[in-house]
Amino acid sequence: MNSTIIIAILAVLFICVAIITAIQKREQQKAALRQKIAQYRYRANQASSILSNIGQLPIGIEARKVILQYSLNNLKAIRQLSPHDETNNKNIETLENHLKNPASAADKKSLVIPHDIEHLKAQINSLSKLAQYIIKLQKASGDLSGLVPVAVNRIMALIAESKICAYIQQGKSSLTKHEYVQAQRNFSTAQDMMNKIPNKNERITKLELDLQELINSTPSKAENTELLFNENTKEQQEDKPITPEDNLFGPKKKW
Repeated sequence: MNSTIIIAILAVLFICVAIITAIQKREQQKAALRQKIAQYRYRANQASSILSNIGQLPIGIEARKVILQYSLNNLKAIRQLSPHDETNNKNIETLENHLKNPASAADKKSLVIPHDIEHLKAQINSLSKLAQYIIKLQKASGDLSGLVPVAVNRIMALIAESKICAYIQQGKSSLTKHEYVQAQRNFSTAQDMMNKIPNKNERITKLELDLQELINSTPSKAENTELLFNENTKEQQEDKPITPEDNLFGPKKKW
């Protein structure tokens, strides 16, 4: 009788342990699933945030397509894990429609060059990070991987243009301080960078005319020369420049 009771108790204990183990395993699987979904959602949101943060820069349709496709791929990965997530499914539909027409009005505008040198440096830093980011997306871009080199080259051209403008502005700043040797060095550096650009677009051509006028002018005349890229156009006033406080990618997530 006692042995029967002991066996029954052991059986109950075994069943309880088995049930608890099964519940724990199921909860671990759910937690792993939630973490995986969170990773995909973070990557998708990060890509969307990057597009939003550089929305005012003429990065080109190729870069926009690559980033949109990467974001879409992550949302589709979420759909495979959680097919009934209505919000995610609506986001997929929105991105698919956006990919059909990814053009932005910013791509038809000139690159806005901030007057403040720190803002300009922040813009150059953001563009550099963007180029690195897109290079990392090449393997995940699928059929759009061929657009990555084109996108990166376009962004590198914007970086070169921004750097040239930075040197020109630093040269102008040196002129106001009567540091003529330093000003000439800055202008020469800008010209050297200009000479390395093989195919100059319309903006670069105008910029080179600006630079040549400064180089060939007397210090006093150069100091008072208005730069074409610093003209106070309505377009420049409406666009918000990237500031040093802006973070293109947001805080890094640790999983």
